[in-house]
Order: sequence, then structure tokens, then C-alpha cells
Amino acid sequence: MELARKMAIGILPWATFNLLLHFTPPRYLLLVWLLLIASQLVLGWRALREGNPVAVVALALFLALFVNGYTGTLPWANEYAGALCYAVLALTALVSVMLRAPFTASQGRRYVPREFWLHPGFIRINQHLSLAWAVTFALNGVLMLWLQAWPLTAQLACYVSLAAAIAFSDRYPARARERAAALAEQALRAGGPVAAAG
Repeated sequence: MELARKMAIGILPWATFNLLLHFTPPRYLLLVWLLLIASQLVLGWRALREGNPVAVVALALFLALFVNGYTGTLPWANEYAGALCYAVLALTALVSVMLRAPFTASQGRRYVPREFWLHPGFIRINQHLSLAWAVTFALNGVLMLWLQAWPLTAQLACYVSLAAAIAFSDRYPARARERAAALAEQALRAGGPVAAAG
């Protein structure tokens, strides 16, 4: 039940985003961007305050696309806004992994005591989570390119990939900790060194 709630909360903003971009007439697109900016400020306020790079980049991107929609500087950016947003978020998530500062760590810190924030296991788990989200964003970026040709199929595939990422994010940390604990126990029984969690 908790996972279903997380999926609903996690997918709803993206579902709204996809539907609005696809079905809104061009003359109302500026209003869509304003709504997305407002929703990012309200729903993502905590993540923004924590400096979550994906939340910060998403807000900056929505603002840039609003300005572009107003000025008409890059018409292709309006046409491919969904794919562009997902691609930029995928790149942001990937860079956060490469810098060993995975973006999911900001949310993870809400549930993990401060003394574990720099632990290799905590960082490794969040690198795996952030990498999974980078793949999800990249996949959805590609799917958004097919939105005009196959709107229903592309939309549903986007939602399935988001649901899979949310389920992975929900289940993976506990399983990784259980596995690390089992390996540590094995090492202790064998009289060897305890492996780092993760």
C-alpha cells in the first residue's frame, strides 16, 4: 500500500507534465510552464532547500523554457520540450553519480542518521539509485520523441518506467543493507575483515 502511494505521488507530476505538453495548444504553453514552475516550487521545495541537483536543474529548466516560450528564440525547444527535460535530468543525475554526490542522497539523508551520510555503503546505494534514475530519465527522453507518432504507447511506457524506478528506489536500499549485513556476518564467521556496507 505504501509503495502504491509512493508510485501515485511520484508518477502524478510527470504524468501531468507529459499530458500538458502533449495536449496543450501552443497559445497556452506559457501557462503550462508557469504551472510547472509553481508545482516545482511547492512540491519540490524541500528538495530545492536541500540543494538536490535534479530539483534545482528542473526548476531552472522550466524557467528557461518559459522564457524561450515567451521569446520564441528556439522553436525546437518548445516542440521537443518533454524529451529535452528528460535528457537534461538524465545528464544531471549521471553527473551527480560521476562526482560521487548522487542526487538521491539528499532524500536518503531524511531517513538515515547523520553519522552514516559519508559512509561508503550509503554513498554506494545512492549511486546505484541515482544511476537507475538517470537511465529512467534517458529512456523517457527517447520515448518522448515518439510521442507524436504513438502518443498512448509512449505515455504508458513512460509511466511504466517511472513506476519501475520508484519500486526500485523503495526496495533496493533495504535489500542492499541486508546483503551487506549478511556478507559482514559471513566475514566475521570466517575470521576475515568486515566488508564495507553497500
